[in-house]
Amino acid sequence: MDVIALREKLHEYINVADEQHLTAIYVLVGDKASLESGNKYDEATMNMIYERRENHRNGISKSYTVEESMEMIKNHKK
Repeated sequence: MDVIALREKLHEYINVADEQHLTAIYVLVGDKASLESGNKYDEATMNMIYERRENHRNGISKSYTVEESMEMIKNHKK
């Protein structure tokens, strides 16, 4: 099937698809803005990540080694 025929079939399907199928297609294809920016997180999430990174760099937030993290996980499960 050539690209033009494929596009036509997809347009036809999208025009009659229910909400569940449209959502699945959207998730599969991805958010265009995220794909274009190369970023899979929204702006609010990225702002939180940047803030936490700065807190770490400035010594404001506590950091843990892998060993410390694993120990906390093990103790939390008990």
